[in-house]
Amino acid sequence: MGNLKKRFVLLILAGIILMLSYYLLYITLNIPYIGVSVDENEAGKWQISYVDHLGWAKQQGIKVGDTVSLINQNQPSEYFAVLKYGVIEQAETIVINRNGELILHKVTNNMTPQQVQYHIVIPTLVFVILFVFSCVLYVKKSNDMSAHILMLFFLTIGLSYLSAGASSRIDTPGIYVNRITFSLIPVLFLEFLNTYFYRYGLSFLNSRKILFALYLTNGFLLVILAVSQIFGRNLWIIRHLFLVVFSIGILLCLYILISRYIRYRNTIRKPVFKIIIIGFTLSFFPFVALASLPKVLFGIELIPGALAATFLIFLPGVFVYLIIANSLFDIDFILDRIRYYSLLTLIPTAIFILFLFNFVRGFTLVQWIQIILVVYIGLIAFLYVKEDLDFRFRTKLFKEKYNFQASLDRFSQDIAKVMKISDLEERLIMEVTEVLSVKSISLLEIDLTDYSLSIGTGSADFPETIIIDWLKNNTELVLVGELIDIGRSGVFLILSKEKDKSRLVWIREKLNRTEFNQDERVWLRTIASYASIVYENLHLIEGLIEKLEEAVTRKDSANPWVLRLLFNLAEKERRRLASDLHDSALQQQLLWYRNLERISVDERIPVDLRKQLKNMAEGLLDVTHQIRETCNELLPPLLKESGIVEALKNLFAKAQLRNDYIVNFNAKGFSINLDYEHVLVLYRIVQELLTNAAKHSKATEINITLANSNDSINFDYRDNGIGMDLQNLQSSLSHMGLAGIKERISGLEGKTCFYSSLGKGLEVSIWLPIDMITNVNEQGVKEGKRTT
Repeated sequence: MGNLKKRFVLLILAGIILMLSYYLLYITLNIPYIGVSVDENEAGKWQISYVDHLGWAKQQGIKVGDTVSLINQNQPSEYFAVLKYGVIEQAETIVINRNGELILHKVTNNMTPQQVQYHIVIPTLVFVILFVFSCVLYVKKSNDMSAHILMLFFLTIGLSYLSAGASSRIDTPGIYVNRITFSLIPVLFLEFLNTYFYRYGLSFLNSRKILFALYLTNGFLLVILAVSQIFGRNLWIIRHLFLVVFSIGILLCLYILISRYIRYRNTIRKPVFKIIIIGFTLSFFPFVALASLPKVLFGIELIPGALAATFLIFLPGVFVYLIIANSLFDIDFILDRIRYYSLLTLIPTAIFILFLFNFVRGFTLVQWIQIILVVYIGLIAFLYVKEDLDFRFRTKLFKEKYNFQASLDRFSQDIAKVMKISDLEERLIMEVTEVLSVKSISLLEIDLTDYSLSIGTGSADFPETIIIDWLKNNTELVLVGELIDIGRSGVFLILSKEKDKSRLVWIREKLNRTEFNQDERVWLRTIASYASIVYENLHLIEGLIEKLEEAVTRKDSANPWVLRLLFNLAEKERRRLASDLHDSALQQQLLWYRNLERISVDERIPVDLRKQLKNMAEGLLDVTHQIRETCNELLPPLLKESGIVEALKNLFAKAQLRNDYIVNFNAKGFSINLDYEHVLVLYRIVQELLTNAAKHSKATEINITLANSNDSINFDYRDNGIGMDLQNLQSSLSHMGLAGIKERISGLEGKTCFYSSLGKGLEVSIWLPIDMITNVNEQGVKEGKRTT
């Protein structure tokens, strides 16, 4: 019921607005616009002070300085429009005194094309567009308060623009509609922004005092206007007051926008503020700076007010875009381009204006300003549009440029798959040879200690002396990816630059003996930069692989990070293997077990065969159990969730069921929450020690202690097995799998000690630093925060 009532009210409001717009258009169409302002001179005569170029008077040749003798056969001082507004409108006849000659003019309603354009077509089009915008907002955001205020703001702008024609013809309802809507524009703008940003938790207006002051000021002006309409004269002063208050309101809005942008420029709302400021400036700057203020201060308009008002259409478009759009365009990119073109066009504009000034005379100051604005803004727009057209169509119109782009795409995709430096060099030579018709290409390496040049791949035809001499004099200035032109013989590019050597590619001149053009040079620099990045990566990868290979062969001297990497890779492979066993082999075993179990109870099968099938099913069940145990050993379940203490208790319970030993576990003093890597390492070590106790040590009792101090974790293992000879520790460790324990602990920067002798069991003491665990935990927390 509430929604129906709301829609009914909106339909009535829309109907009133449409009827009002029809009335305003009717007045504009049926009452001629004379466009004359008059002042009373010292002699008591009413002299014409301004003639609008859009008005009827301009078409009749009426000029500034002419004296008005009669209006509708009455004295000008008795005519209402002259008395109240200082203008001549709604007149049927005008008698002009020009140098003593009386000229009678009968006012006709023959609208010129310019009048139709600025008083009918453009205002109607703007009103219709804003009305449609409002309808779209109502459909898209019917329950959004900021959208409702924005709809009212749009309709206010549309009516203000549409009523300008009726107001200029001194139609009283048109004047009131124009003044009321005109004064509400900056107020509604601030109302909308305050509501719009409030829903995002941003404070746009610290209080409503500013809005209250604007409402009060505009209301006071409307009261003065109403009283003056009845009793007063010189209402043009009030019109100027409205313009001044409107301009101040617009400048206030801009100031608040900029101040809030500065406050919130480090938030995600920065692009929204920028877009609003740009849209606001584009909408109001032409009217305020080029029409309104010059009219009030100097009595002239740099551009027609009707034309300046058309820019208001930018602002509704901006807000509809902000409310409806899911993503915003990159306003910073657009501003950077416009800023660049604004600086670039200063000199061409100045040259053109100086040229025009020397050859063309007779322009007024206003006309010169208009010419400068048109030329300057036109050049900026031309350059911006040209760049966009270049991006869209140049690749289609000029195939050579397209080939360069296609080459870069193809080359970047190919080198992403390259794993050797030699393959990269061959691919680079092939690409340059295919795209550019060059005589030869060579990949060279120069030793910067003695400046000896050697060829790696390609042609042996290169100017060795010229290249070496140039590098000797410019070594410090050369950058990776830079194109060096050393005359007609060719160019070379730096692919890599190390401490004592550099790699470069030498390219001889083209077959047609023409110089490399700008597009070719850009392409060469780009492709060289691509190659240099991949070359550096391959160089680093090769060095890393060599270190890993060395670490694998010499684990006793490997760095901790290398050991951790190797064991992490091993654990990753265990997880993959456990997953494969569980998802494939184990499931298939269970399926076959159920099939055999179902067949073994079939009474149609002979008893002996059923007994064999049942034995097979039980054997298959044992294998299934073994596979499940293997999966649990490869990937212990709930290891991360349960923690090291509970995980070890479960491990000991299972181990004692399978083996003839007792495990005494003491972890009462352990109070550290370990990360998964440390939990897994300790778990694997205990697994290895228990396996050793069962297979080699023949122990019957095992004592394990896990504790921590302020700076370390302490793990102790003792059994009553047969022990080992410490003189043969290395061979025993390798045979019994205990070498991995020491390597795992070394990877975590800990220490391991083995104590044993024949007949006295084995003791293992492990020390792990607390700092290592803390660093790993902090790193995990930071990564989790970044992910969140």
